Amino acid sequence: MSMPIEAHEAHNRVSLDALLGHIEEQCRERIESIQRQAAQQADAIRRSARSQAADLLRETRRRERRLASERLRAERARQEARIRQKQLALQQQRAQQGVQALRESLAELWKQPGARAAWLARALNDAHAVLPGDAWRVKHADDWKPNDAPERPVDGVTIEWRAEPSLRQGFIIEAARARVDATVAGLTARSDRIAGVLLAQLPDLDSEVDA
Repeated sequence: MSMPIEAHEAHNRVSLDALLGHIEEQCRERIESIQRQAAQQADAIRRSARSQAADLLRETRRRERRLASERLRAERARQEARIRQKQLALQQQRAQQGVQALRESLAELWKQPGARAAWLARALNDAHAVLPGDAWRVKHADDWKPNDAPERPVDGVTIEWRAEPSLRQGFIIEAARARVDATVAGLTARSDRIAGVLLAQLPDLDSEVDA
């Protein structure tokens, strides 16, 4: 027995409505699942962004501290260099003053007859160690006389004494093309070396600058 057309159409509508309802339910569930996933992804993105922002902030702060420390070290190095330059300038000034004082002391020493004899003896001894030949010429200041020299100053050497108006103190001993300069200028000619010796005797310079 066949179903009436009206009943058949009513059955189809019920089936269609059920199918549509099922489709709508699946769509709703799918949408809710997508929304949940989107929310979870958004939360993950926000957490990652906050973590990256915190890391960036920490790195920025570390970099700023590092740069500040480097600037501090650079400034300290500049200040230490300036202090050292001042120390060196003061040391050089002290050394030059010491060399000048030495020259003045030698000039004063020349005024003493006994000191002149010792001066000549030292000059002749130095010359004997370096000058060739057995004939020397000794130039001397006008205020010194060969009569003040010992009778035989150097064994085996003939000496020609010659006054030199340009000399104020000391002696210049020549043989062939070599010479020994025992004047004040000659004795202090290596002023840098003398200054170094004087500096070695002034260990308190650094502490005086720091004070």
